[in-house]
Amino acid sequence: MKKLFITILGCGLIIGAGLLIMQLFSNEVTDRFNPLVPKKEIYIQVNKEGTALSPGGYNYTLTGFDKDGRKKEVTFYASGELRKDAYLRIFTKGKYIETWEEVQQQDIPEQAKQKL
Repeated sequence: MKKLFITILGCGLIIGAGLLIMQLFSNEVTDRFNPLVPKKEIYIQVNKEGTALSPGGYNYTLTGFDKDGRKKEVTFYASGELRKDAYLRIFTKGKYIETWEEVQQQDIPEQAKQKL
């Protein structure tokens, strides 16, 4: 019984230490797999040109807002040039960008719409 308790305690400590390290060294890879990082939706308006990449596609770094109006800067990839003044909903998990989609202005939460 004592060995089982020590084994369970040891495993818990290892998992806890791993999660703590993932929190301290947050980046796209660790945020993607960290269960403690919440998923969020960020709303942006495309108001800048993207940076063209040599194999194709564009990188965009834009400022957006979540449903509560909190500001967040996001960097994401698009396979083509995005339409100027388009509204996007970006699905994030920390610094990791899961996906994005174009939305209409009326689909944006009021707090985010006021700040865009």
